[in-house]
Amino acid sequence: MGIQNSNLEEHIIRKLVKENYKIDVFRIKKINRGTANIVEVESKEKKYILKEFSEGRTEESVIKETSIINFLKDKNIKVPIYIKSTQDNFYIKFENRIIILQEYVDGYTMENNTGDYNETIESAKILGKITKELQNYIGLEEDGIIEKWFSKESLENGITKMLDLKSKLNENNPYKSIFEKDLEDKINMSKDLKENFQFDRIKKMTIMNSHGDYSVQQLIYNDQGETTVIDFETAKKLPIIWEVIRSYSYIDKEAKNGELNIDTLVDYVKEFSKYVKLNEYDLKYVAQIYLIQIVSSTFGYKQYNDNYEKTGLLEFALFRTNLCRYLYKHTEEISSRLQKEIKNVTKV
Repeated sequence: MGIQNSNLEEHIIRKLVKENYKIDVFRIKKINRGTANIVEVESKEKKYILKEFSEGRTEESVIKETSIINFLKDKNIKVPIYIKSTQDNFYIKFENRIIILQEYVDGYTMENNTGDYNETIESAKILGKITKELQNYIGLEEDGIIEKWFSKESLENGITKMLDLKSKLNENNPYKSIFEKDLEDKINMSKDLKENFQFDRIKKMTIMNSHGDYSVQQLIYNDQGETTVIDFETAKKLPIIWEVIRSYSYIDKEAKNGELNIDTLVDYVKEFSKYVKLNEYDLKYVAQIYLIQIVSSTFGYKQYNDNYEKTGLLEFALFRTNLCRYLYKHTEEISSRLQKEIKNVTKV
């Protein structure tokens, strides 16, 4: 559900859509999904999705996202179609919040870690196509993401947060002993990476335009075998192999407990590399770069410690810690398999 309350009553929605898009709405249905306030609106001709974003969403971010979507649409990538307003913009504003209208995407979504082998490899193919096309898109920046997610400083900050959370765990937290063990393991892994990983390797990896949050959660499937990719707000330049292994870890049903199927991961990277050429650093350090990004996060643990009803976030936190342990233990195996089996790699 939306993260902020909405004043968009039905009569207001009808008025806004009529005045700004010249569309007569006869049916309205609220949808509880994501962080925006989402409404399905229907005219006599077709259905649309209206999104009201929280106050933190900027006009610049919407312009950026619609520009990327229109660019990819012209490259025959299945993306949502945003509707222009009568003011010739892809958004309108109501009570200082941004609203967009897009054509309804008919289809279904999948939960994390429910994809079979074919669905998993299809995800790699879609990511490969998107990334290949985005190579020619001008305007995306790295936005400091390497320092924020993939640096010694990010690990140091994470260790501080984990130590702080560990000292503040509620005595009546039913998972207190598990949290203590998980946080201790994550702290130790973070310290090892901080002391022993050579962070200058990251800038030698393939840094390029990508979706920025690509996973099964951003895919809408239909019965005709077409898949639409949504939510390009976080698109930026980043180490592309991170996007590859992260998206694999979220779709393969065999990875639902955080333990990856290395055979399938190798096939996933092979499929992606049909569209985008990787280099030797990508393959050698893929496990470490993903581990650096997730190992020192307190996300899920902190939220559940504050509110025991946050069971979904608890499950996600436990999954990611199991994934951290697996990546840490199998770093060399993942690296060796990928370097052995992925051909036509750029030497750095």
